[in-house]
Amino acid sequence: MIQLYAFVRGLRELPDTDLKTVVLAHALTAVVGPAGGDERDDVVRHGLLVQALAESADAVLPARFGERFADTAALIAAVEERCGELQQRLAEVDGCVELAVRVGRARAEAGTRGLDGSAYMRARLRAITADAAAAEALHALLRRRSRDTVVTPPVASQLLHDACYLVERDRVDEFARSVETYASAHPELSLVCTGPWAPASFAGER
Repeated sequence: MIQLYAFVRGLRELPDTDLKTVVLAHALTAVVGPAGGDERDDVVRHGLLVQALAESADAVLPARFGERFADTAALIAAVEERCGELQQRLAEVDGCVELAVRVGRARAEAGTRGLDGSAYMRARLRAITADAAAAEALHALLRRRSRDTVVTPPVASQLLHDACYLVERDRVDEFARSVETYASAHPELSLVCTGPWAPASFAGER
């Protein structure tokens, strides 16, 4: 039993001796390793090895954890019809990493004491609208500094924006500085930028 970790292009070295490469149709290269028995440890190991592959290859498409096959022949049969598509996706993420940006509200409830219900709701609406506009302006700025983006619909009441950006490796510092500069200019927002990560958000169906 083998586990699929990622598809890669321009791999310089394997980060672990248990890993091996399998060359598929269209010269697509898959990185696989023996499937383990402890799922919790395997999840951690999977994430660490995918991240290591991102640092030792020009392009990487991470596979979801749990993609297991009986042997390399089973892997080849399962992926055969998608090799061309996967090569195209590798070309799209070539030279890039993923950065995540999340934006929430940092504004304290100031200036609303003593207001009646209607006035309070109007003040809150103005604040929420302004925050949303500021978050959208940040997204527009970051889109210009990235090759692609995936936006996740907000899932928390204080979350204004949640997106992943596909950024060229040599522009990561520029991207991070843009987030820092915007955060300084907008103290009403709480901005968090994480990464760089392997571009998992850009590996599957959109």
